[in-house]
Amino acid sequence: MKDYTDIPGWFNEEWLYDRMIGRAPAPATFVEVGCWLGKSTAYCARRIRDAGKSIRFYAVDTWEGSPNEPAMIEAVASAGGSVFELFRTNMEEAGLLDWIEPMRMPSVTAARLFADESVDFVFIDADHSSEAVRADITAWWPKIKAGGTLAGHDWCTYGSVQAAVVSACGRDFTVEGNCWIRRR
Repeated sequence: MKDYTDIPGWFNEEWLYDRMIGRAPAPATFVEVGCWLGKSTAYCARRIRDAGKSIRFYAVDTWEGSPNEPAMIEAVASAGGSVFELFRTNMEEAGLLDWIEPMRMPSVTAARLFADESVDFVFIDADHSSEAVRADITAWWPKIKAGGTLAGHDWCTYGSVQAAVVSACGRDFTVEGNCWIRRR
């Protein structure tokens, strides 16, 4: 059985996912925006399964890489235009396909499919350009339930993420580690 640590990618927010799963009401809805090959997706799905909580978990990505990440674009080209099948294989080998609902589309398009105030947790870690992060925040914030959380990665890594979060959220967020967190 494949473990999340066996999947290539970037992930060190176990603490945040554990916190969100621990706080989740039953039932709950979680969305991960930006899944790449599924490292963080596998972690979250396994923790949801092991917690025995009723959490629907959506994985939103185009699986075509971020335009400002040359290594991703190269990997996508090598995979024939999409790494979705690699993601799916990783989830299957981890025994987690039944715990994830992939949504192969842009983040803003996926957000339109959710009713306002219907989602408990959204984690944004996709395209890190200011425009894309701001669009993701703007699209997903209305979807967050009272008591829910919108958060994202790479606060310390990209100035573009900082600029987008401040632009979209003002001062209504906190920073922990490399994550920004906004509660409703």
